[in-house]
Amino acid sequence: MTQGRYLEETGPAPRPSFGAGRLARFVKGVVWLLVVVLVAVSITFALSRIVPADPARLAAGLEAGPEQVERVRQDMGLDDPVMVQYVRYITGLVRGDFGDSIRTRQPILDDVVEALPASIELIVVSFTIFASLGILAGIVWAYWPRGVHAVLLRVVAVAGSAVPVFWVGLVLQIVLAARLGWFPVAGNLNHEAAGIAEVTGAGLLDALIAGSPPAMWEAARVLFLPVMTIVIHNIALTIALMRSSLADQLDREYVRAARARGLSEWRVVVVDALRNALNPVVTMLGLQLGWLLGGVVIVEVIFSWPGIGLYAFSSFQSFDYNAIMAITVLATAGFVLVNALVGQIYPLLDPRIKEAR
Repeated sequence: MTQGRYLEETGPAPRPSFGAGRLARFVKGVVWLLVVVLVAVSITFALSRIVPADPARLAAGLEAGPEQVERVRQDMGLDDPVMVQYVRYITGLVRGDFGDSIRTRQPILDDVVEALPASIELIVVSFTIFASLGILAGIVWAYWPRGVHAVLLRVVAVAGSAVPVFWVGLVLQIVLAARLGWFPVAGNLNHEAAGIAEVTGAGLLDALIAGSPPAMWEAARVLFLPVMTIVIHNIALTIALMRSSLADQLDREYVRAARARGLSEWRVVVVDALRNALNPVVTMLGLQLGWLLGGVVIVEVIFSWPGIGLYAFSSFQSFDYNAIMAITVLATAGFVLVNALVGQIYPLLDPRIKEAR
């Protein structure tokens, strides 16, 4: 029995009101977010207690004696039973307290607030560029599948997927920075040297706020190499998936029927076919953005970019387990939130999804 025939015989099933349904989905999303974060925190907490490194020894210093190490262990609460430590940590997270960093000797939340703007700047600029250029290039490749541009895009798609991100970063750094001297080798915008105030911690945004063209130019120069590294590594998948998805839609029966009815090519390709083709691309872009939230470590380390990735790398080196757990919580929460937002975009692209809900 088909769904249409079933509806004719039984009538539409009762549905909750718009407000109730939306509230239920929101509550479900919040619960799912909390569960995922709790699982990630629990696993990270367990691993931090299994590894042989001693946080108390690292916090006290390598030259500290046994009594000093034991005193530090008591101050850090590491002599308590594991379950007591776990409950204390979860309770602290609820209050927004991630603990203190062994390496920087200050609250981790302060470290995160200081490092986060630089990472957000890098992620937002990179994602905007490779998402927009990748979708545009995929559309061109799908609509005009033959020609020199198709060969070039195929090379970009294959090479970008095959080349590791660290190799791309090192090549750009050696060629464009070290040899040609076009861009800085590493680091972020020096606000004092640029003559602008540090308002947000994001160099380009602070330069825009200050309205200083020289500072904007310098901020763009220091951003170029890390941004291009991320773009080159991620744009290949966007191009390939956009091309494949749109080419499949252009071959569908409804497209041929729309063209036979004399509809404009713009209406057929952009309004009809492209909207249907964007669903898998949006899903993939959401996954890529989620990866960027926790996967910019390599890029930030290569270019000494003072963001969360470099902070995470330094924390792993010194086994700063409180900082490691805090970064895990933030990256997990960010990934789940991005996927939740992607789910809200689907109905805008395909109204049938909204009706099904």
